[in-house]
Amino acid sequence: KVEQATKTTQEECGAAEEGSEYLEKVRDLLDGMKRCPGLSGAVFEIPSASFTAEVASVDITRDTDEVVDAKLMAACREGLPEETRNDTRAASQSELRQRLVANLPETNGEDIPMYGTCPGCRGAAYQGSMSGSFRRCFKPQAKIASGASESKECNDGFALAVCVSDLSLAEHQETKAPAEPQP
Repeated sequence: KVEQATKTTQEECGAAEEGSEYLEKVRDLLDGMKRCPGLSGAVFEIPSASFTAEVASVDITRDTDEVVDAKLMAACREGLPEETRNDTRAASQSELRQRLVANLPETNGEDIPMYGTCPGCRGAAYQGSMSGSFRRCFKPQAKIASGASESKECNDGFALAVCVSDLSLAEHQETKAPAEPQP
């Protein structure tokens, strides 16, 4: 038990420490950009959860990671008007794990596992998979964060995609509502 607790703590704290170091580098970069001619108009975007969409057929024994990703993307874009379809995408597993998506719920409140696209999608090694590994996901009722709550052995048949739109910082300030299931 102590070994497992130590491993979990190291994984979670290590990810937090890496995130803090990364944010410090981003802060330094932004400060440096203020001094560079022509870079003052840079636009930064934040992925913002808009809704969730169900994918009915995820099977890693038949589908490569690229095919699963395409299914997640298609589910997010299905039924959207053509002029806004390309503005919506499925969140990556890395974005979900690091909670980089605005308006992301604390837990997966749905009855099916939440999958993100690659990068960060590969789980434990599995020779029966087309890509050589299970997928990572957040099982129903799991906390959406790095560490023990993220399953590394997913191949569930059904999947939930978190559909996001990349918003500029100004647009992000205007929208602060939680993600709702797609009608």
